Amino acid sequence: MITNSVFVLSKNGKILKPTTPVRARILQSQSKAKTLKLFPFTIILDKEVDENVEPYLELRIDPGSKFTGMTLVDLNKNEVVWAMELEHRGLAIKMDLIKRAGVRRSRRSRRLRYRKKRFDRKKPQGWLPPSLRHRLLTTQTWIKRLLEVAPIKSIAIESVKFDLQKMETPDIEGIEYQQGTLFGYTLREALLEHWGRECVYCGKTDVPLQIEHINAYSNGGSDRFSNLTLSCEKCNQKKGDKPVEQFLKDQPEILQKIKAHQKKSLSDAAAVNSTRKAIFEMAQQFGLPVISGDGASTKMIRIKSGLPKAHWIDSSCVATDQIVKLRICQPLRVTCTGHGTRQVQRVNASGFPAIASIKKNPMTGKKEVKLVSKNQKYTHATAGDYVVCTLLKDRKHVKSGIYCARVKTPTQKGVEVLISGHRIAVDRQYIKLVHRDDGYEYSFTAISTDLLRFNAI
Repeated sequence: MITNSVFVLSKNGKILKPTTPVRARILQSQSKAKTLKLFPFTIILDKEVDENVEPYLELRIDPGSKFTGMTLVDLNKNEVVWAMELEHRGLAIKMDLIKRAGVRRSRRSRRLRYRKKRFDRKKPQGWLPPSLRHRLLTTQTWIKRLLEVAPIKSIAIESVKFDLQKMETPDIEGIEYQQGTLFGYTLREALLEHWGRECVYCGKTDVPLQIEHINAYSNGGSDRFSNLTLSCEKCNQKKGDKPVEQFLKDQPEILQKIKAHQKKSLSDAAAVNSTRKAIFEMAQQFGLPVISGDGASTKMIRIKSGLPKAHWIDSSCVATDQIVKLRICQPLRVTCTGHGTRQVQRVNASGFPAIASIKKNPMTGKKEVKLVSKNQKYTHATAGDYVVCTLLKDRKHVKSGIYCARVKTPTQKGVEVLISGHRIAVDRQYIKLVHRDDGYEYSFTAISTDLLRFNAI
């Protein structure tokens, strides 16, 4: 089997053993079951089942900064039956907060109505920044969803703590941990001495020098010493937020000098360190046994099992000492997209109100279009919903047929959907809503040839 198992519920809502996609299609074709959820795919039987299924699956989680791997493993066989990779949007949240803070400060300087300063607020115990709390909440959401449809017996989570200073300076020891990079210096003095009191881009001396971010702050760059350099005002303005590789593409020697100074960002490791305890404590709230695993054991089991590196494969090797077997090699890929905005009136690039031709939902700020179903009831479709659409004739880039696609933009006559990367307009009578936008985008990862060789399909 290549794809994930299908979750099964009885008519009275009892959780049954997951089945294969082939068996699920047979049950649906015989009108013995119907689709309950599309993601994760779940069917519900048309009759009640008295059988009590003892929990036999373990939910294994590999929390990460940008991706979190989740797998359901049969404890009797140590075999993966379902897997997914969850892609977070922490960086996008951080950039949105920076942008919002800039707008708020500009309103204060213009003496307009604004929210009062609240710099003296005390953060509660266990507080996490929004970009990190997002990782915790999305992981919690998917644990809840899986507990509703799968017979889960326990939860295993990889809990890793990184030594950030050791990662940056492998030979650090003793009192050097307390001194740091700027020991005995201010930031500007350290930069002036390190870069020889000259503009790193043009080499000018005896001119006012400005502190310059190698990787622009607007692109996620940090204020660490290794991401800072010195430049004159002209070079600083000319570079802007361009990547340093693009700005110095004709000056390879200077680029090599800057790259030697620039060290790998530790933001991902810091994010994992900050959320590891919170995720473990959150998992304990569900009343199931929670097991903690370490990164070294996970890597050892993955190598012993002969499996390639992947987030969902790492999660399947958490907190076990047995060889892991795979029944699948194409996990579900879930990307966090957010729920839009509550802002009712948008503005254009010039700051003027943008006129919308489609009615917006005042709660979500999303455009809506009414779809007519067979029983003449109206259903609202918004951007992000999944629909089944029928194309009666060939389009410029897409052939006629039946497609499951995601709504891009509602129109007066129907919706525009994305099919193979192309925007296709479809009338409302040829559309059927199958999955509401829930803040996630769903797809399947490409099948790895290494897994095909390993997997006994």
